[in-house]
Amino acid sequence: METGASSWLSARPLEVFNRELSKSEFTDAMFLRYGFEINGQFSECVCGKQNGADHALSCSTGGYTILRHNEIRDTLADIITHAGYKGVEIEKVLQPVNPGDYPKSVNTAPDARSDVYAISLWRRLQGAHIDVAVFHPTAPSYRDKEPRALYRLHESRKKRDYQQRIREAERGAFTPFVMSTSGGAGPEAERLIKKLATRTSGKHHDKYPETINFIRTRIRFCLLRSTLVSLRGTRKNFTAPPPTPCAILLTELLIL
Repeated sequence: METGASSWLSARPLEVFNRELSKSEFTDAMFLRYGFEINGQFSECVCGKQNGADHALSCSTGGYTILRHNEIRDTLADIITHAGYKGVEIEKVLQPVNPGDYPKSVNTAPDARSDVYAISLWRRLQGAHIDVAVFHPTAPSYRDKEPRALYRLHESRKKRDYQQRIREAERGAFTPFVMSTSGGAGPEAERLIKKLATRTSGKHHDKYPETINFIRTRIRFCLLRSTLVSLRGTRKNFTAPPPTPCAILLTELLIL
């Protein structure tokens, strides 16, 4: 088991920290943890493919992969703010660059942005850019790869897309924050978590072991909740039922 991946399981279910799970949510979480088949899912996804836990946690239909990403992004920004860093922003747009000055692999889009931004995170008064990625480690395309290799893969992709541009155009630091739906975190993410725990424990005069456990648990619960939502959430667009004759008559009377 990866470091901190099971921190949610030993945490007290305190409502104030949004750590409560319903019976069905806890059951789904345990089934995912041990790789059991999830009961009660539709046999076919609205995208047309066969449904199952692996597909539900990888399918982009319905926007749940984006929701999972954004939940981690917002939680991370809040943790950084609580640690006392200044200038915290989400979705900070990068300065425009000339695409010809960079390799084709670098993201030079005019609307490119980093997920989280803060000042003096790694170096005094230097801007620090963080970009989040969440992947499902048992997706069919990943099944022949070890978790460590997957974290390296996603960290390398993020660095290829952003690191050179941020280092040269922004004169800033870049950190890829990669997590998996199993609750694990990549080396760069763990390095950032330890940095935040050190800063937070010093600022609020708390013990480091308790602080880092709290941060890991908060991030894992955020990831767990968004994962469970994507597991069961509907992927169909809501269609309002046609108005009843009574409703039509009432509308006409109000117009008159």
